[in-house]
Amino acid sequence: MLITSPQIVAFSPSTQAAEREPANVIAYPLASRGERFPFTAPDAQGFVLGEPSDEIDLCAALLQGVAFIERLCFDYLDLLGAPVSGDLRLTSGAARNRYWCQLRADILGRPVYLPENAEAALGMAMLAASMGGRVSDVAKQMVRIREVIDPRPDRIARFHEPYLRLVEELACRGWVLPALVEHARRRAA
Repeated sequence: MLITSPQIVAFSPSTQAAEREPANVIAYPLASRGERFPFTAPDAQGFVLGEPSDEIDLCAALLQGVAFIERLCFDYLDLLGAPVSGDLRLTSGAARNRYWCQLRADILGRPVYLPENAEAALGMAMLAASMGGRVSDVAKQMVRIREVIDPRPDRIARFHEPYLRLVEELACRGWVLPALVEHARRRAA
């Protein structure tokens, strides 16, 4: 199944999607052709492995798929030797959806921090306020954390298998190198 932008926009996270963990299908929720990170594949297209039982199943798979790709980004950065520890702050409109933030914490296996103001304009204001100073110092003064969402220990392991299935499918399509697949497996173990 090919995923297009209207399909993604048509669904919103809900308590019904929360009942589908993990979803019956696995989605790579790419809204348009081409991927640049965590891998380069100009011809990549979104897809669904399996046949969703209904729209709720597809919605759950899409939400989980976004979090799987976030996890793949962290696995890739770790493989490259970049630091991936520290606080993980979620911003933008998605940070307003409590369920999706919880799902991301569960799939990433780490706490997520939700700022009181998650709008991009705050980031621009911090850049302007730093004027030659350190943005991190300004951020400490300007950003207030509204909530910290911890991963639910009973949920973390249930997402390992579907995450690794997605990563392996990306490798089968030639989009992800075997070294990244192996690294993702080691980190999931």
